[in-house]
Parts: sequence; C-alpha cells; structure tokens
Amino acid sequence: MPKNKGWLLVSGFILLLTLGLRLVNTLAAGVIGLVLVIFFLIIPKIGFSVYQKLMVQQQYRTAKILMTGLSLLHPFDSWLQQPKLIYSLALAKEGKLEKSLNLLKSFPDDNHHSQILSFYIQGDWENGLNWIERYLPYNILFSEPDLLLYYLRALGETGKLNKLLKIYQKTEGFLKRNGSPLQVYQARMYALAFCGQVLQVRQLLQVPLRKLPLSVQQFWLGTAQMIAGKKAYSYSNLAELLTQKDFILKKAIDWRLDHPYIESEKILNKESYQIINQIKLEVDQEFYPRIFNFSKTRKAYATYLLIGVNLAFFGMQIKTGGSENLERLYQLGALVPEAVLAGQWWRVITANFLHFGLLHLLTNMSGLYILGRLVESALGFYRFLLIYLFSGIGSMILYTILSLKTQQNGYILMGASAAIMGLLGALFIIFIKEWFYTKSKFTAKRIQLIIVTIGLQFTFDYFVPHISMLSHATGLLLGLVISLFLVGKVVK
Repeated sequence: MPKNKGWLLVSGFILLLTLGLRLVNTLAAGVIGLVLVIFFLIIPKIGFSVYQKLMVQQQYRTAKILMTGLSLLHPFDSWLQQPKLIYSLALAKEGKLEKSLNLLKSFPDDNHHSQILSFYIQGDWENGLNWIERYLPYNILFSEPDLLLYYLRALGETGKLNKLLKIYQKTEGFLKRNGSPLQVYQARMYALAFCGQVLQVRQLLQVPLRKLPLSVQQFWLGTAQMIAGKKAYSYSNLAELLTQKDFILKKAIDWRLDHPYIESEKILNKESYQIINQIKLEVDQEFYPRIFNFSKTRKAYATYLLIGVNLAFFGMQIKTGGSENLERLYQLGALVPEAVLAGQWWRVITANFLHFGLLHLLTNMSGLYILGRLVESALGFYRFLLIYLFSGIGSMILYTILSLKTQQNGYILMGASAAIMGLLGALFIIFIKEWFYTKSKFTAKRIQLIIVTIGLQFTFDYFVPHISMLSHATGLLLGLVISLFLVGKVVK
C-alpha cells in the first residue's frame, strides 16, 4: 500500500525540477511543473481514491486493471505488487482457491500482505491472528492501515474484544491521518459489530459504507444482531447468504456460524465500555439526520449553468482577439473603476465572467464546480444563484467604490473568484448552523477545513502579484452576510 515516502520523493523531484527550469524559462517551468503535478500527483491521487472504492465494492478485476495503470505513473511504495495481490482476491472470490493460494505463495516471505490474505480468503482467523502477533513486527503493523484493519478484524473474530477496542483507540488517530475515510469507518464497524451495536452498524452501512456489496452489508448487520442476542434472526439471514457465489464471503459465514458465542456483555471491561460508548456517540453525531440536504442525486443545474456562461465568455474572448489581450478584455466588459464611474455600470456584471488566460479560467471553474454543487445542494437553485451573483457583483461594486476613494487608478479587474469566495462564505454559514443544531464533530472538522482554506487563499493572494485580495475579501464578506439571511430559511 502507498506510503508517504513515495509521494514526498515525487513532490520533491517536481519542485526541484520546476525551480531549476525557472532559471531558464519561467513560462516553460510553470507549464511543465503543472503537467508533472497532474500526471504524477493528481491523477494517481484521484485514481487511488477510485481504487479504494472499487476494493470496498469488491470489484477486484476492475481494481486490478486500474492499479496496473497507476503503478506505471507512480512506481513507488509497493504499487507494482498490488495488481498481483488484487488478482489473488478476484480468484478467491470466484472460488478458485488453489490458484489464489499458489499466487500468494509466489510472493517473498517478507510480503506481509500476501501472508495475511492467505488467512483472510480461507476465513482462518485463529491462525491469522497467531501469525500476526508472532511474525508481524509492530512497527510495520501500526504503520500500514490495511494490515491494521486485518488485525482489528482478527481480534474481533476471535472474541478478543477488549484488545480490539484498546488497539482501535490507540490507532484511531493514525487511521484518520494515513488511511482513507472508508478505512476509518471499517475500523469503527468492526468495533461496533463485534460488540453488538446494531443501530450504529446500520447507520454506518446506510451512509459511509453504503458502497459495500449488499451481501457484505447483510453479513455485518447479521454479525451485530447475533452478538446482540438476536441469534435466530441472524442465523437465518446469514444462512441465506450462503447461496451467494462469493467464496470469500461463504468462508466468513462458515466461521461466523461455527463461532457464534461472542458474549460481549461478559467480555467487555469498564474501559472497553467507555470506548464503545464514545464510538457510538461519534457515529450518532456524525450521522444525525441532516438539517441541510447535501444529496448527490440532486442535479446542480445553476452550477453547471454558470460554468457554461463562463466558458461561453471565454470562447468569445478567444474568438475576438485572445484571452490575454487587455484592450480586448476592456472592450468585452472587464472592470475599470473609472469606466464604471463614467456610466458603464454593466462592467460590474460582465467582469465576473471574463478571465485572463486559460489557467485563470480553469482555477476558478474548478472552485465553482466543487463549492457550487455543495452550496446548491444545500440551498437550492435560486438561493445559490442569488448568493453567487450578490457576492460577485457586490464585490465589483465595492472594489470600484474603494478604488475611486483611494485614487488607485488604472487597474483592470475580472474573474469569478469573488463570487466563488462568496460561496465559500455560504458554506461556512451552512456548516456553522448545522453544527449549532447537531454538535457533530464531523461538521466541526469541515468548519475548520473551511477556515484553513480561507487562510491559505489570502496567504496566496498576499504573495502572488496581480491577484486582488480586496475583491476576494469583499466577496467572502458579502457571501457571509447574505447567507446569514438565506440559510436560516432552510431548516427542515
């Protein structure tokens, strides 16, 4: 699995190469640096995120193909070994156990993942746990999220609940920093399921782990029900799953039916009850019924409309003389305070849809795509559009007034960034209001992330010339102000 070392090496190489090229040609350095970042950092990061989802969905053959391609772009941190490991899972799931085990045996003895997978696909948790605790060094076990998840599950499968919860508590922070969100939720599910917490397991399966195959969801819900004392119901549900063609799942069910008597109430000590209660509280807070609907199924029509308008304006710029021709941009409606004072008021509107160069356009459209869909999903078409236009146009008006008052003449302003900063302000108000009602730690972290993002934006503005910190600040302020009135009307 990927470690930070490989990412740091790649990032360092790109940074040094870009700095070296700047001594020769600044433009070439920027273009080459951007291309390298896209191909060797952004694409592998996005691809690995997709890969993790495929693995959770147990689409092993598709995951193998994807990882084979990614390993060519990012041949570090054991990625080259991953396709082979994934293929062993695909074979085992299809019932080709002997082929799968032979493939795993072809790995060197120091490949810990292959060793653990051989126990996992056979549902042999007792021997698997013994092997982990006897042969797997703790410094490796507690540095790789995948290995740690296998260990937590092995502890639960063998009834060592106090140790499971103690290890979970010890490594929760590590998983959040180094693992994916899905891995964090899987660890929580193991702790909750093996302690018979049916309600919270159901919450996890309905929201963050909903991409798990339905049969796997039923397996974990049945596990929680069995340990909670609903043995007859869980037995029938698990027995029905034996008709599935998933060989790995069948082995897991065989183990569960042969080892049903994990009596958590008799096993858990006082400290363990405190840990499990804390996990339950976090899950309840995180997945409290949402005040705002961030539904992925709702189409962000206004967001796509605005992106379309911006692209149309950019196409017009290219067609009529270039996107970096200041004279042409002035003619198309870029903001010049003196021109607005002379009666050309429409510039406070048109300037929001003009961009200086392709990089300026792509940066702003990326921000609009990410933030726009969130805000529109929460507030709807018309409120979202009102916040966007109020922030963008209002910022242009304030910039004009302040520039004329301070006699800063000769400036030209354009771009959607002020309106996008307004959306960031709206998102901040949305999460503040949601936190006020739910006190969710998950929402609190989102608020912290927005604050950090705002800080980074203004730090970037300070050090990079030709970027208007004033328009960003006014756009953010206007977004905050109007959202105070609009967000309050969306409580369900």
